[in-house]
Amino acid sequence: MEKDELKLTDLDYLIGDHHLQMIKAALPYMQISQQRFLSLLVKGNELMRTMELFQESGEGEMGICSIGQEKGSPIEMLNAMKPYGTSQEQDMLDVIINIMQGFQIRRNYQESAAASHVTVQEPSSSVMLDKLRAILSPEQQSRLDNIQLMMQAMQAFT
Repeated sequence: MEKDELKLTDLDYLIGDHHLQMIKAALPYMQISQQRFLSLLVKGNELMRTMELFQESGEGEMGICSIGQEKGSPIEMLNAMKPYGTSQEQDMLDVIINIMQGFQIRRNYQESAAASHVTVQEPSSSVMLDKLRAILSPEQQSRLDNIQLMMQAMQAFT
């Protein structure tokens, strides 16, 4: 990412303050030994604030999952991550989000068909994936393999 494109996250706002930002801004004007010491001091301070953040209530103060509501969906999480990625990473996240939404639509359709007592004969996921893979270039097939691995990892967390 470009230096100008770096964005702060909610965690950055919770653990940082303007004094730490002032020290970070002054670092390039110091000698190397001073830079090392103050960088470690700043990061140590941020680490302590992070630990305090999650010790205060035992649940932490961050985000949608900590406010006592249902946890956010993986799609919401990916959308929250997207602004921090490069354009290529954002494109990849868009592909993953679209695939997940497709599966969600399919699941909703199957549930509504089951509620209506309609028998729906659909090809298996592996057959659909094989058909998709057949029309993709080798590079796209490689990306699809990476997406599958990421989806499997995400399903393990949900």
